Amino acid sequence: MRIAKIRDVKTPTRANPTDAGIDFFVPNDLDIIRLTPGDSCLIPAGIKVDVPEGHALIAFNKSGVAVKKSLHVGAAVIDVGYQGEVHINLTNVGEYEQVINPGDKIIQFVLLPLGHFSVAEVAEDELFAAESSRGEGGFGSSGTK
Repeated sequence: MRIAKIRDVKTPTRANPTDAGIDFFVPNDLDIIRLTPGDSCLIPAGIKVDVPEGHALIAFNKSGVAVKKSLHVGAAVIDVGYQGEVHINLTNVGEYEQVINPGDKIIQFVLLPLGHFSVAEVAEDELFAAESSRGEGGFGSSGTK
């Protein structure tokens, strides 16, 4: 995947060669960001990406950032046709103010292949060819052990 840096920012990279995610960093030319509980922010990543045809670049939480700072990602899909600067959408879901500093490793993106499909509306009784063992069971219906 090709990228262009448009701000003073560390090049996105994998921490380990076999990692799925490419780590993105807060640009060095931004001010410190303070997020109180429940607040969100949109951080310009300083990066433009050329997402390959047939793929999407999807943002995911960095486990350490999500667990230790309670910062969770939103607005997570970068499509093929998008040519603007990538932005990082974070929400403080915790109980304490969090500080985001320039240069912080803050989020990871995964490049995923897409299976394009069309949507066809049918009547509910035509939706499934056969009953499944799960049926309409959801949220915990398959047990916890």
